[in-house]
Amino acid sequence: MRRLLSADPGARIIMLTVAEDLDGVALAVAAGARGYLHKDASRAELRATVTQALADPTWRLAPRRLRSTEMGAAPTLTAREIQVLEGMSHGRSNAEIGRELFLSEDTVKTHARRLFKKLGASDRAHAVALGFRWGLVR
Repeated sequence: MRRLLSADPGARIIMLTVAEDLDGVALAVAAGARGYLHKDASRAELRATVTQALADPTWRLAPRRLRSTEMGAAPTLTAREIQVLEGMSHGRSNAEIGRELFLSEDTVKTHARRLFKKLGASDRAHAVALGFRWGLVR
């Protein structure tokens, strides 16, 4: 997917999955996928998703969320930590997130370290996966 997006940055990728693999989905979205559908999606759902993705270059499919009882309550993140996590979920680097939020790269790293600790995440991909699971990012 990264090679496809490097060759065509405007490509709009939608992943089809065979299972509810939210970690894999989070990695795909972090790498640039606009969203995902289960392989059993109806033709109407697939058609509507592709039509929307083609019509709106900024469109992203909101991920399905697990029920809160399956993972417990989501940790409380600050608004800035959520903005940093959202940037990570869109595949942005710390420097890109900083430019977008008018923060230094070091400040973004500080927010990232804090949100990793709150989420219990070992790295960016893990943080994004947990963010999707808890519905903290879309």
